[in-house]
Amino acid sequence: MISFIIPSFNEAQFIEATIKTINTAVSKAENINKYEIILINDGSKDNTKEVVKNLMIQNDKIVFAKNTKNSGMGASIKKGIQLANYEKFMILPGGNDVDSNSISTSLKFYHTADLIMQCPLNIEEREKFRNIISKIYSLIYIIFFDINVYYINGCSIFPTKKVLELNLNSNRHGIFAEIVTKLFRENITYCEVPVMYKWPHKSRKTITFKNLLDVSLSFLSLFVDLKIKKRTSIKSQRRNIVF
Repeated sequence: MISFIIPSFNEAQFIEATIKTINTAVSKAENINKYEIILINDGSKDNTKEVVKNLMIQNDKIVFAKNTKNSGMGASIKKGIQLANYEKFMILPGGNDVDSNSISTSLKFYHTADLIMQCPLNIEEREKFRNIISKIYSLIYIIFFDINVYYINGCSIFPTKKVLELNLNSNRHGIFAEIVTKLFRENITYCEVPVMYKWPHKSRKTITFKNLLDVSLSFLSLFVDLKIKKRTSIKSQRRNIVF
């Protein structure tokens, strides 16, 4: 029913915990009877390959693939989507940064809409600088593309077939906004699910020159494609949720 895609770069020490988190989340949700865990090794220099191979002996739900060199989160995610066998997929970080409760809460609304997005409630626990950047980023997409959602970069549940048809370009962190923006121009339904995030307590090196460049180029590409070329589009429909 769902494929969990995990792009991983030098995160061997967290992989087993991440997989346990997924298994726990599926058990809590109670409405998922088939799933797979697709782990993409993005040119890691640590012992990711050995760790995953050992885990695969114990767990037949794990699918392992690798990039010959570090190609970026977006490139790994695109590879994972190509390998996905189920109708929906969820992208999770390899560092076990998302707890089982937030995953299971999203899974419970699996049938509510095509796209299930997460709305983090506890943003005060996140670094102030990261919150500011996130709000500015979201505001840009609200202004230019009418993507009026609370959090665009959350661990959403995406419709596999629809995403495969999108012709994605981003190879790094711009992938999330690109997927969501392009999906919103398709005939899909979406909902936002409130969750409590387990924010990392230390700064992560996601705001790098390469990532900023990718995010900027992704935005420009979307702007040209969706605004200047003015392609005909169908706006998506929001579905309200009830707990």
